[in-house]
Amino acid sequence: MGQTGSTPLTRFPSFSNRRSNSKPQLTSPTLTISFPTPSIQSSPPPPDLDYTSELPDEVLCVVFHLLPSSDRKRCSLVCRRWWLLEGQSRQRLALNAQHSLLDSIPTLFDRFSSVSKLALKCDRRSDSIGDEGLALIARRCPGLTRLKLRACRAVTDAGMEALAESCPKLCKLSVGSCSFGSKGIEAVLRACTHLEELSVKRLRGLSDSNASPPVSAEIVARSLRAVCLKELYNGQCFSTVISNSPNLKVLKLFRCAGDWDPLLEDISVKVLGVTEVHLEKLQVSDRGLMALSACPSLEVLHLVKTPECTDTGLTVLAEKCNLLRKIHIDGWKTNRIGDQGLIAIAKRCPNLQELVLIGVNPTARSLELVATNCANLERLALCGSETFGDAEITCIAAKCLALKKLCIKGCPISDLGMEALAEGCPRLVKVKVKKCRGVTAEFAEWLRMSRGSLAVNFDAPGPTDGAPDVSEMVENAGSEGDLDDRSVAGEQLGLSNGNALNSGTRASAWKTRVSIFAGRNFFVSAFRRLHGSQ
Repeated sequence: MGQTGSTPLTRFPSFSNRRSNSKPQLTSPTLTISFPTPSIQSSPPPPDLDYTSELPDEVLCVVFHLLPSSDRKRCSLVCRRWWLLEGQSRQRLALNAQHSLLDSIPTLFDRFSSVSKLALKCDRRSDSIGDEGLALIARRCPGLTRLKLRACRAVTDAGMEALAESCPKLCKLSVGSCSFGSKGIEAVLRACTHLEELSVKRLRGLSDSNASPPVSAEIVARSLRAVCLKELYNGQCFSTVISNSPNLKVLKLFRCAGDWDPLLEDISVKVLGVTEVHLEKLQVSDRGLMALSACPSLEVLHLVKTPECTDTGLTVLAEKCNLLRKIHIDGWKTNRIGDQGLIAIAKRCPNLQELVLIGVNPTARSLELVATNCANLERLALCGSETFGDAEITCIAAKCLALKKLCIKGCPISDLGMEALAEGCPRLVKVKVKKCRGVTAEFAEWLRMSRGSLAVNFDAPGPTDGAPDVSEMVENAGSEGDLDDRSVAGEQLGLSNGNALNSGTRASAWKTRVSIFAGRNFFVSAFRRLHGSQ
């Protein structure tokens, strides 16, 4: 039973009857109130209460979109509603494209009905899905915008034609280690009028020039913005696609056989809006570089292991392409690009922000002009340079006021030259020094202590380290990436400023190490054969 409240007690002020000189004392009244004790006890909530049941499906799908793939998989196991919503809202999907996948395609895409980005990858030792499976997937995903095919060797030109007919909204296509040829790519270009990015790597169907005729010159890919060709024996069959793409911005050619100067000459006439060009281990000469000089919008240039390119071609290009921001040059120690080309860049390219020189021998004369005229230079890397010593690094420290990242590898510098970095380059935030025998670990620690905000990455040369390996300076580009293939000068040397490649995760760092060491023997042996023949 509850208790009733007690009667309040009130005390009034009391006055003494005796006369006194002291004034009467006033006592404050005190009021005391007590409340009845409640007799009803609150019960705990039921243990199986689902607070997400009141959330609309649309809100729960938004939450799923904010989660990584691994967490989405765990969420799909919570209850049947989450399982259904996670599948219906998933837009990105990667599948093991073995032949056994064919029987599961209807069930899979009944659940994942909103997929717009699909990756089909098969182990090279297993049988992949064929034309029937690819056609069935294409019919189930009419809204597909991105597709990646890896080692799907059973897919032929007919399968690609079926894909193109069912997925007209395709915007990005990346194929590698497949067996179809140029006809399959031509079918996609004809039907998918919104295609913006095309990446073709190691197509077995291009090994025979008779079986892989050139793509029809009638195709005008107006929507195409980026093209990447890699390790193709008969890559010239795509030349008409590139030259007939008036809105092309990015062109990347990696280790493709044949003479590519004629293509660059066609680009200089038909495609004037190119902003980024990557040329790696190609038969390209000064003739091709001079043709590229007709592209005034060029901002990014990578010349990696192109021994026929010299100072002459680079000078002509720099004089007309004044908007260049990033330049990567791997001279392969042929000494055909040096001070003359760098002086032309310094005089004509004031917007230069990133400069990577591998196997190039610049002197203080050209570097002083680069540091003086290119006031926006933020990232600089010099690797395997025999002429970059203390005088050159002192010049860099005094002149490059905007420099933020500096990488030096395999160069004849010493502690004396590095001391200039203690007070020079006021905006410098990161320094990498690798395999420089004249720099000691004690000095690297002193530099780190003298500039507390400066990150110093020091790698002392081992007892067996000789000249720096060429393979360690430039990535062997053997990864399975799409159009984001780039040299280690931008990643391993710590010069990348964007989020296109995030090397902070363990998986990406592990893949980078594997790709580097996997190609080391090939590049080193090729390099030795080149010098042995000389």
